Amino acid sequence: MCARFSLSKDSEQVAREYTVKVIDPFAPSYNTAPTMNAAVITAQHPDTIQQYHFGLVPFWAQDTKIGLKMFNARAETVLELTSFKPLMEKNRRCLVLADGFYEWEKAGKEKFPYRFSLPDRGVFAFAGLYSYWKDKKTEEGYLSFTIITTTPNKTVGKLHDRMPVILSKEEESLWLSNDVPMKDLTQLLDAYPDDEMDRYRVSKEVNVARNNYAELLLPLNSQ
Repeated sequence: MCARFSLSKDSEQVAREYTVKVIDPFAPSYNTAPTMNAAVITAQHPDTIQQYHFGLVPFWAQDTKIGLKMFNARAETVLELTSFKPLMEKNRRCLVLADGFYEWEKAGKEKFPYRFSLPDRGVFAFAGLYSYWKDKKTEEGYLSFTIITTTPNKTVGKLHDRMPVILSKEEESLWLSNDVPMKDLTQLLDAYPDDEMDRYRVSKEVNVARNNYAELLLPLNSQ
């Protein structure tokens, strides 16, 4: 599962790193949760960063509430479920930009958050799918995305049985391409190398989605 992640750089910093344009300027986000806006690069606009809502709302949905349940898609069934298969086949694929994500260690009734990052990469991308939904009453559009998850590596697996698919730099362009066979795309949806990830415990302030400030990224007791 991946329900919380961070992108601690602003839009101009990320745009320089990915050599793209910014449509909707954004500030850093240290605790992105479902329904919040987040930065994505889509297959239709690979030279542009946009902001979509975290939590997929399919075109057939009655309202946007379903996004609270569809913030992740399993790699194993992404070509089977009707909510995701058309998005794969019609190339509604996207890069979800981040520099870390959170998972929790459960001890009784308590939950202790840990942050995962890639020490050798500033900003990286989760493999994502996106959708466009229109409100039948107001005619307003709603752009949203889901993050694809897979079986975890050892670093993440100590806390959870799923992890987000993190793409290498080479895989990012393949994920957005129209020319890669579907069977090859699904092979990209594996766990990121264990020895290239870092993990450390952070403040339980992360547990509250409305908390969103830079200190959340610091290791516990370092504040």
